[in-house]
Amino acid sequence: MLAFLIMAALNQPTEDLAQKVVDAYGGAAAWQKVASFRETGKVTSAMRSGDGKLERVWQSPDKLRVEIAYPSHTEVRDVEGDRGTQNRSKATGVALDAMRLQAARLAIPLLLVEKKSELKSVGPNAIEIPVSSDLTVTIEVDPSTGHILKSTGKAEGVDFNTAYSDFRKVDGLLFAFREANTAQGMATGTNEISKVEISLRK
Repeated sequence: MLAFLIMAALNQPTEDLAQKVVDAYGGAAAWQKVASFRETGKVTSAMRSGDGKLERVWQSPDKLRVEIAYPSHTEVRDVEGDRGTQNRSKATGVALDAMRLQAARLAIPLLLVEKKSELKSVGPNAIEIPVSSDLTVTIEVDPSTGHILKSTGKAEGVDFNTAYSDFRKVDGLLFAFREANTAQGMATGTNEISKVEISLRK
């Protein structure tokens, strides 16, 4: 009987688990008031020499600008909806999909609210969220805290994974200040956030 109760607690219904995540990250009402947020920190890349200075700005509903200044060069990526640029050149294919997925995963609590009727259980404490007709983000959740431990963004023929840790609250909203990233199972780098600044709707 005890084992059954434990398993039941660890495998919450999708709607309840999604709500637990939203509540843990500050609540639906609070996220719906967010106009934008700016994160700064550093990137340790598996493919670049030296740490990069990171700045990324997310704007509702699906706009993201990422700038990473490495010792040798600077990378700038902009995406809004299904259009994006990489160092001012038009982004297409996998590069564009990666940018769209990153924009989506930065505001997963809001995505859970907006896609509530379309969420799908895909395993114990795992929820698949449709981002568009061709993109999904799957989250793995700690059922005891509601924290998102990992996200997997999927596009056609490719997936991008992020493991989250160092959770902190900023103005009542929860953010992971450390992200370990992989693509197709290969480590690509780690993001360490030092500051989050939130702007609310007027």
